[in-house]
Amino acid sequence: MAKYTFKYWFEWGCSENFCPCLWSNDDFTKDKFGYDVKLSELPISQDLVQFLCELGIEHDKALDWSYPPDPLLWTKEEEEQFYTKAKEGYKRLIEELGEDYVIIYCEDK
Repeated sequence: MAKYTFKYWFEWGCSENFCPCLWSNDDFTKDKFGYDVKLSELPISQDLVQFLCELGIEHDKALDWSYPPDPLLWTKEEEEQFYTKAKEGYKRLIEELGEDYVIIYCEDK
């Protein structure tokens, strides 16, 4: 039975070393990891951390930072590429984290 449950979606404000893409889903998990989970605290490869951070930076480029309520700046192709990569990151997280973790996919697409 899984010990930890996270929701997976990309939030704004990523960098090379920080990517808010995992969120605690229950009180037990929040007590251990906090609400926004730091990837460095998880038993995943540095390669996956880097992949997710790069993907988060790509996600940030979609936002019009001068006026965030405006529609995203992505073309349809860029949006499709992002969601394809987001699903890849999700699958990789599941593989690397194993049975002690449940990851709930919460991206729009």
